[in-house]
Amino acid sequence: MPEADTMPKKESSKKKGGGRPDFVTPEYIAAQRAKREEAKAEKARRNAELGILPVEPVFNTNFRKRPMLAVCGTGGIESGSFVDVKIMTYNVLGQALIRRKLFPTNGDALKWRWRSKMLLSELKYYNADIMCLQEVDLAHMDTFYGPELKQLGYDLLYLRGDGKNHGLLICWRTSMCSLVKSESVVYDNDNGYDPADMVAKPTVPQARTRNVASLAALKFNGPDKVGGLIVGTTHLFWHPHGTFERTRQAAVLVRNAKKFASQIDRRWPIFLAGDFNSLPFDSPYLCLTKGKETRNTVHSYEILRSSWEHEYKKKEAEEGEEEVEQEEGDEESIDWPEEKPELAAAQAVTAEVITRSAAPAGAAESGGGSGKKSTIEDIMELHDNNNVLLRSLYGDFYRYVHPENSDVELRNGEPAFSNWAFTWRGLLDYIFVMEYPDRRGCNSAEIVQGVSVLELLRLPEPEEMGEEPSGQPREGQYPSDHLCLMAKVRVMLQ
Repeated sequence: MPEADTMPKKESSKKKGGGRPDFVTPEYIAAQRAKREEAKAEKARRNAELGILPVEPVFNTNFRKRPMLAVCGTGGIESGSFVDVKIMTYNVLGQALIRRKLFPTNGDALKWRWRSKMLLSELKYYNADIMCLQEVDLAHMDTFYGPELKQLGYDLLYLRGDGKNHGLLICWRTSMCSLVKSESVVYDNDNGYDPADMVAKPTVPQARTRNVASLAALKFNGPDKVGGLIVGTTHLFWHPHGTFERTRQAAVLVRNAKKFASQIDRRWPIFLAGDFNSLPFDSPYLCLTKGKETRNTVHSYEILRSSWEHEYKKKEAEEGEEEVEQEEGDEESIDWPEEKPELAAAQAVTAEVITRSAAPAGAAESGGGSGKKSTIEDIMELHDNNNVLLRSLYGDFYRYVHPENSDVELRNGEPAFSNWAFTWRGLLDYIFVMEYPDRRGCNSAEIVQGVSVLELLRLPEPEEMGEEPSGQPREGQYPSDHLCLMAKVRVMLQ
């Protein structure tokens, strides 16, 4: 236990202008947790002396199991050497982000003692070869994710943004592949500029978001396995008005992934998976997956323009992810010296409804766009200069395995949702593979040259989520407010 004179002084704890107190560090949180655990142990000792036996609460830690659906025309690579790989993306819901007001009907399903059991059972059941996890709590890396996943045969790569209590975790099965190289992308520090391009302009982040991306080059193991893949994961800016910055971050992600892959082996496929906090008809998704002529619909451009015009107040961009760690297992909370600030929902992402008429797609903005502020045209140039598209594994193939839950016209073939919370439902999570102009698929089963999609994990339809309130996580259903996505792909070896 820390000595009394080493604890933060209450009178100087509060940040000017509100927000999280300066002393609320991971070390402080750990000290408070240790203090709470000591009190619990003392209570248990006294009860034992009195002959009072603990009563274990009853909680259903089962979860709803979903099948893998075989894609029509599988096995596009049937000759030569290949490796079949199951890739998962999953926003596991950071315990540090949970607020009861955002999950008012979820009860004990929010408690880490139960959620962790459901989550571990789910990860074991789906048995992915590579996992891209978001909102992984720093506080649980050494006590849960690290030991549990290593025991299951995974190696891990963890990354978090500056000052965040949660981050990104890439896991790979050590029997299948080994890490060759890794790299991090810090969106706040990356203007997306390529000095070799004489036309493109550097861009300025619209707000300090502290979002990052993690990239890993994984080589397949074995003397007869010549090849590997690049995998990256990210969690883009959360803010409801953040479409412009998300679109910029998406371009920066692709640029860095391309550059990273060029340092390893350009023949290795590049998979980018994560929580993009974007719907399949919004600009980040469209700019990643569509050509220049079709990437901005009237609706998506209006959302983009509204986002570009949004002026963030001081600390507004960070407030939704200002982490104040909660007690994970019991009703009592940490002994906070200061009152917790009121915070916005970390997953409160939705398309803004715009009523004014649209400007021509791709038009450069004026008025407020001078000086340091980047324009929409600047962001479009970032995407143009990448000279690649991303192909969504679910967007391209889910229509063939579950057409009732795949809308081609409204959602570009994507399923209805991957996020099912109390206040909002929709699709935010994706698994993409990068398509170079010279590496398009050679047949209907190949999504890009050398990669076939064999199976996709089924996602439920809205009516399957049951009577309200049905926002997740919920006992006996799902351990997060997001659902994991998983694809089994066949990768051709060189």
